[in-house]
Amino acid sequence: MTTGTTTTTQSIANFSSVSYKKILVPHDGSQMSDKALAHAAYISKISGGQIDLVHVLEHTKDIPPSTILALISPDRPLDKAKEDLKIIAEAEARKMLEEKVNLCKEEGKIDQVSYKIETGKPVHEIVRIAEESDYDIVVMGSSRISSTIRLLGSTAKGVIDSIQKPVLIHDF
Repeated sequence: MTTGTTTTTQSIANFSSVSYKKILVPHDGSQMSDKALAHAAYISKISGGQIDLVHVLEHTKDIPPSTILALISPDRPLDKAKEDLKIIAEAEARKMLEEKVNLCKEEGKIDQVSYKIETGKPVHEIVRIAEESDYDIVVMGSSRISSTIRLLGSTAKGVIDSIQKPVLIHDF
């Protein structure tokens, strides 16, 4: 019996070493990301950790011309239309992230919250940022497919498969 008690006591003692001082929250503007941010805010309040939101924009070179037809005209060729789209997307992302930061500060009473905008493949950029900046946890939302088998969205699955950090997924 003593062995079981000792093991349990040692396991519980290890809980005190769990610390989430740097929390990364990938945010794509969705309700799932908002719910993940609420969980990150809760973790931040408990741990006193900082929250860093990140929004990843896809490279404009990867966007097919059919996606940006509305921006193409005789005086605005494809390359200029892609650049204009990038400027618009960055401005919208910045506006959305600033709203989330303000919400955390005003309603969540969290002082240490900031954001960054990156360009690239979401999975690659989230993993790179989390590992290079030594985040303690990644908190993210995931879409789910309605079926008898629950599946993670491709970005969430890609992050889980590629990262060496704890990941909390909010999927409902």
